[in-house]
Amino acid sequence: MFRVVENTIRTIWCATDGSSTYYVGQLVSLGAASKAATPGTVVPLAVPAGTADTTNFQQPFGVVVGTNNETPTYATVGSLSLESISGVLTQALQTARITSGFFGAEGMYAKGDPQPLVQVEVIGPTTVLQGPIYNAAYGTATTVVTDTAGSATGYTTAGTTGACDFTPVANNCTIYCRTGANAGLYRTTNDTSTTAPDVTVAFPYDVAIGDTFVRVPIKQGRSDTYIAGPGLYLNSGLTSATNTFELVVLELNLAEAGKETATFMFSATHFGVARA
Repeated sequence: MFRVVENTIRTIWCATDGSSTYYVGQLVSLGAASKAATPGTVVPLAVPAGTADTTNFQQPFGVVVGTNNETPTYATVGSLSLESISGVLTQALQTARITSGFFGAEGMYAKGDPQPLVQVEVIGPTTVLQGPIYNAAYGTATTVVTDTAGSATGYTTAGTTGACDFTPVANNCTIYCRTGANAGLYRTTNDTSTTAPDVTVAFPYDVAIGDTFVRVPIKQGRSDTYIAGPGLYLNSGLTSATNTFELVVLELNLAEAGKETATFMFSATHFGVARA
């Protein structure tokens, strides 16, 4: 799940759009695609379209941290189960919630209002978030690749490994050594090959046949990144030079399979809808 690490603006209750399913730990947006107003208050953050999402023009607004279901409901997403709530539109479906169990909210919404609501931690350009990195589906770990030829240059001359999960974009990706003399070390890659990693700064020790690595299409600093789910994970199975969110990545943690994370902020570009 996504979570706020630092600088939450506040936590508020928000109306759903009447039809989408929302998940605790999901990123939500203020707008629909192409600057259109959305029903309700927030919608699940859709995948990006255009560099820095300049086709969809979504405005990241926060992370869902609760729902007004009295009894939690869960939905299977990928290989995991997440707490969820689905929007409804009609009178009948809202009144049915009264008998099936819901609890009141706070803020501007009356405690007896049966519409589905989500509690959102509101974010801004200085909010630090942490999110999971999965391979093309929620809960699927990034593929470990194994060196098959060794390298006496620390991969400053392209190495040879099994195929990673994505086609790299030069200078926007990271390789991390899981086992071998360079275990625990991160390097930025400048190649565009799934099987020939080439680093900007050499690994300090020779790479041996059988050493293992993971590669992700994310790097510390400015990182053009694909968030999928919708709004549930950073996708290590896809990279794109044209459909991205512009993130400022503070830290990557690629040490343990299935628990890979990125700690980041959204670029301030994303918080204004009137942008090119």
